[in-house]
Amino acid sequence: MTEEVTLVDESGVERRFALHDAFDLDGTAYYLVEDVTEPDRVLLLRETPSGLETVDGEEFGRVMSALEEDRVE
Repeated sequence: MTEEVTLVDESGVERRFALHDAFDLDGTAYYLVEDVTEPDRVLLLRETPSGLETVDGEEFGRVMSALEEDRVE
């Protein structure tokens, strides 16, 4: 059974996500989640002191490569 989490976006809207993976890379925690109501919406989130942030750009590519190559904890 996949764990579901509820996240609140910048606009204050609550969304439910299925947690697919949680892992550490270079001392940073990341979460791979899928929107329960929109399965095509998959996000990679990074844990920061102020909360979770969406990962994109160069960092997204680097983190996803590490995940695919099983170089994460």
